[in-house]
Amino acid sequence: MVTFKITDLPEKDVKRQLFFDKNLCVVSHSGLHRTEATFIERVPTITTPPSQVLVTGSRTGVLSMVIALQWPDVRVRCHALDIHHVETMERNLADNDVRGVAVVCSPMIPEGPYDLAFFSGTETTTTAELMLDQLEDLHEQLALGGVCYIAFEGDTGTWQKQIRQIFGNIKAEIDQRGFFCVSAKKTRPMEKRRSFRAEFKASVPGMEPITLASLPGVFCHRRPDMGGLALAETAVKEQAQIEHPRAQILDMGCGCGLVGILLAKAYPEATVTFVDSHSRAIEATKQNLDALGMKKHALVLSSRGVDQAGYDLFVGNPPYYSDFRIAELFVKTAFQVLNRGGVGMLVAKSASALDECIKTRFPETTIIPRRGYNVIRFVK
Repeated sequence: MVTFKITDLPEKDVKRQLFFDKNLCVVSHSGLHRTEATFIERVPTITTPPSQVLVTGSRTGVLSMVIALQWPDVRVRCHALDIHHVETMERNLADNDVRGVAVVCSPMIPEGPYDLAFFSGTETTTTAELMLDQLEDLHEQLALGGVCYIAFEGDTGTWQKQIRQIFGNIKAEIDQRGFFCVSAKKTRPMEKRRSFRAEFKASVPGMEPITLASLPGVFCHRRPDMGGLALAETAVKEQAQIEHPRAQILDMGCGCGLVGILLAKAYPEATVTFVDSHSRAIEATKQNLDALGMKKHALVLSSRGVDQAGYDLFVGNPPYYSDFRIAELFVKTAFQVLNRGGVGMLVAKSASALDECIKTRFPETTIIPRRGYNVIRFVK
């Protein structure tokens, strides 16, 4: 029996799943997501060995391991939009000594052509526009005659119609309430791809509005986030007394670049470092900086922030899931990178939990209400 293990939990706490007539065992924290388990069950039914395979939407890398086990000579690309998921998959592949799988983090599907692809999504992790954008991108990268397996957890009826519109005929492998898996074959090139890129205006008081673009999957798509605007407006107002004009600013979790770009416009001689773990966020920020002719700023794709110190201002609008672990990372990074006397600002709808988190490293904080949000200011 071949065993793939993707957890460090002790044996008594792990979940074991058997596949391939009990010849394959996957050991994980709480079991594979249903989409990935379904794909693994489908692999032995594919009778024609592929030459190049794409796996996208998976966050563990196990499906890629299974494909490499089933077809040792196949070229496998495992794709993710977020560098955190890429790092997880790379670690799992290395821990299980699986080779021949290339893990790619990119805003678009890596260039094909692929003769076999696996795409998974859920309504909680994949917005409608992001899924449509990726499916059309995937169709474009499939070879003629190539087959894509698509598994989705959510509104099955609507999504099967959307997939049929992109691929033509589809074959239902599983069709249950709230879950489906279909196979779709590329029989013709797509007549016209849709663009899900969107533009909106943003500004701070006293400054001319600028046009920013966003991409599906990037926070916040099609409109400026009110928390981000509250943070930018407060930072510009509170930091009017910046000691030197060539300040170094870190915008962590930059999204499409809204906060950092508004600050860069307010302080033209400042340099902003934009950090995000999502490749589409970095791509959207790059597009916006290029369109505005702002060439001197830095872009960093990272799940751990940055290591180098020397920043005068730290701004962030962290997500508040994962038991505040991401917010804690923002606070830890601010403490590491700010100069003595440097100012940090984080924004939240409710200040209490975030303020408590910040005070673990910055004892004195000031809460500034703005636009129905709270900007918490702290000094190193």
